[in-house]
Amino acid sequence: MVEEKKKRQNKVKDIAFRVVRASVTAILLYVLYLLVSSLLTPVFDFVPWLAETIEVFVTVYIVLMILGDLTRGTIFQQFFNVARSLFLIGYLIVSMGDGVIRTSYESFSLTINLTMFYTFTVVLSLIGLARAILQAISYMSERAELASGFQQPQM
Repeated sequence: MVEEKKKRQNKVKDIAFRVVRASVTAILLYVLYLLVSSLLTPVFDFVPWLAETIEVFVTVYIVLMILGDLTRGTIFQQFFNVARSLFLIGYLIVSMGDGVIRTSYESFSLTINLTMFYTFTVVLSLIGLARAILQAISYMSERAELASGFQQPQM
């Protein structure tokens, strides 16, 4: 009975620690976003759709990160890591299109070709996706080893 109560208290402490950690991380990232967005305010005047695009991206990314932190140590953490990587890849591809940003203001026209930057970002995101998938495979193999009772000899 005492052991069951201690296990329950440890689970409550673990969940509370996860919630606090996820909350602190989310707050820090949102403060960082606010600082960066205040620096980019002049750019948002020329490219008005960029502010909304960045805000939606930051919101969804932080939510997926919080869910991953809350489910740490479970298979759901791996799912949220894969979802976060897929979201990053999909969002870059959908929101940036061909990688060329064009804007004009009165008689001034600006064209920026960011194709190489987006290519490198998508490749790095693919590496993150591969890492998340390999972590999920590793997690499942560790669980299978524990369930079968097979332990590798320690050296």
